[in-house]
Amino acid sequence: MANKARLNIATTKKVRRPSDDPGGTFQIQQFKVLISRNDRYLKNITQIRGFTTNSEAALQGISDDLETAKSIAIQGGSGTASAEARQSLAKNIDQLIDNIIDQGNSRFKGRFIFGGTQTTGTKPFTRSGDVVTYNGNDADIKSTIGFDTQVTYNKSGNDVFAPTGGVDIFSELIALKQGLESNDTDAIQNAIDKLDGALTQVTSLSAEFGVIQNRLTLTEQLIETKNINLADFLSQIQDTDILEEIVNLQILENAMATTLRTMANVIQTSLVDFVS
Repeated sequence: MANKARLNIATTKKVRRPSDDPGGTFQIQQFKVLISRNDRYLKNITQIRGFTTNSEAALQGISDDLETAKSIAIQGGSGTASAEARQSLAKNIDQLIDNIIDQGNSRFKGRFIFGGTQTTGTKPFTRSGDVVTYNGNDADIKSTIGFDTQVTYNKSGNDVFAPTGGVDIFSELIALKQGLESNDTDAIQNAIDKLDGALTQVTSLSAEFGVIQNRLTLTEQLIETKNINLADFLSQIQDTDILEEIVNLQILENAMATTLRTMANVIQTSLVDFVS
């Protein structure tokens, strides 16, 4: 018993093999499985958070460029703007289109964030003259963040730039550029309203990513709390209570010492009786 107590103290474990506590061993394995599963969920949440954070940053960049494009459209639509000035503004819009394409081709850890499930290989957006082509797909990217719980955490290029019933952002920017080049004030004025719609469209998607982020944070906190509780249950079954074990060891050692003294006294008395 004393040797076992010393071993419990030395290893800090009171259950080291199934025979030490068969029922406890089963519980230990169950708790370890649950903790390991939760750790995978936490890893997925970290991955998703990085992906969505980069997505939000790209959308913010797109929104900023659209604001600039709108300002250029207002400037170009002014009655005081000359044809030459509009030609110069068209070049600015052309550069903004390239900037927004770069944002649409943003990556997170080597994966395109707006390409649907086509996250590697050909860039989601390519441009040839006044034609911008989307090369990705519209599929969702999902990940498990809890038992039987999945979250979709991406937006495809079409979701961002050409959703059904929404504004085709690249088409409108190209139309604005062409309107400025051709000194077409009607086309320029029309672009202003379209860009307002585009800004609302992008802002709405940013808000959706914010909702996902909040869900991730709440789920992460819940899982971390579960893991703390599981680790506590595991420790109660598996780990040595050092203070309690030291007290038990002292009791055992005192009992053994008392027994040895008693035996020594008995032997000494017997010898005296024998000699006498």
